[in-house]
Amino acid sequence: SRLEPEQSNVSKSPLSSEKPSQNPLDDSEEKLSAEESKDRNLPEAQNNIGLWGDGKGEDELSPEEIQMFEQENQRLVGEMNNLFDEVRQIEGKVVEISRLQEIFTEKVLQQEADIDNIHQLVVGATENIKEGNEDIREAIKNNAGFRVWILFFLVMCSFSLLFLDWYDN
Repeated sequence: SRLEPEQSNVSKSPLSSEKPSQNPLDDSEEKLSAEESKDRNLPEAQNNIGLWGDGKGEDELSPEEIQMFEQENQRLVGEMNNLFDEVRQIEGKVVEISRLQEIFTEKVLQQEADIDNIHQLVVGATENIKEGNEDIREAIKNNAGFRVWILFFLVMCSFSLLFLDWYDN
């Protein structure tokens, strides 16, 4: 509705430019009519505002509306506090998770060093077992040879005793 008078003024202005005004009073009357149409549009705009505000200003709220707004405000404040508390809890949990992740990383690095150490010990133990097995095989061979020599010695002693007994008879 505000634009309509301006369009009518615009449509009048080309006409007035085509016909130069004979009377300066006619120009002033057109300006006055344009201002009056603007003044008429102001109450219409205020009526439109009144529709949005239900015809009441901020100072004219009923006690029920005030109580309703206060309850809604308290509810919203409570929700915001709950959200804030939840954010704080989540933030604390994230900090705890990052601390645990750092500890986990340190433990993994320690385990890596321990695993390398264990690997070296296992390799050394395997080498020692191989050497021990070779020594045992050698000892078995030496022991078998020693047994043969003892057996040979005992057999020779037995024969020498038999020979001496036969020779003495």
